[in-house]
Amino acid sequence: MDLATYSPTNSSPSFFNNRDAIVGFFAMGVTLCIWAGFALSTRATESAHLEIVDVAFIRACVPALILCPFLWLRREKLLSLPKRYTATIALGGGAPFFALAAIGGGFTSATHVGALIAGTVPVTVALLMWAGLGQRPTMRGASALLTITFGALLLIVASGASVSNLAWGVGSLLIASLAWAAYTIGLRSSGLDPLTAGALVSVPSTVVLLPIIATGAVPTTLFTSPASELMSFILVQGIGVGLVASLTYASAIRLIGANKCAAIGAGAPALTSVLAWPVLGEALSIPVFVAVGIICAGIWRANKS
Repeated sequence: MDLATYSPTNSSPSFFNNRDAIVGFFAMGVTLCIWAGFALSTRATESAHLEIVDVAFIRACVPALILCPFLWLRREKLLSLPKRYTATIALGGGAPFFALAAIGGGFTSATHVGALIAGTVPVTVALLMWAGLGQRPTMRGASALLTITFGALLLIVASGASVSNLAWGVGSLLIASLAWAAYTIGLRSSGLDPLTAGALVSVPSTVVLLPIIATGAVPTTLFTSPASELMSFILVQGIGVGLVASLTYASAIRLIGANKCAAIGAGAPALTSVLAWPVLGEALSIPVFVAVGIICAGIWRANKS
């Protein structure tokens, strides 16, 4: 299945002759690195002093402080969008997505976060497009999606975690993948510029989370955690994932198309797995290595079909 079918930008610019292509590939490369950092940081939330809601708030409020004016400046564009696009962008890329990813990471590993979210997005996108628009993948595309699914199942079996932890962790990560797929489809279909899209993701989440934390409706350690820990999450989740990756991902889609972005994104699970060993001490066993390789191969094939 060619994910570019669903993209408003279907051109194939030459890398060497088109400045937009160079910027687009660079933006997606930055996004890839930040996605790996997202998986590692999300997994680290489980052992941090901060609660999940605290990290979700950091991820949302940092970009919201910078991007909130764009909601007003682009209000006419936003009001003219179908409500399903604004909802899928705000929810699929906002606090609900992060909460699901953090819960799943707490029960599994950084490798699972990278592989079962970024790795299964082509599958969940295909399912949503089939259910919503009746657009079935080609035979070659279907084989690629089955490859990704097989790799994901192998990763689950190879993890060695308890059945109950796997059920909660994998279930949360797969729902997060579904949410990210909805966000991606909404982003491509809306035609929003990167700054407005970033504001639409971060501002609503901040507006919802701020009173919840301020009133003590949920447990929070936002004001008692070590400053060094706060700063690390502000840099990775707030600035990196919440601000920079939101802008670079949206920019890359507009400049080089969704198919090339997804093909480059195929490296996210592998990069996460490699970095999880020295950063988090998560050993990369041969079965896990093979499973991640199968997922990456399936993603690459899905975006070449």
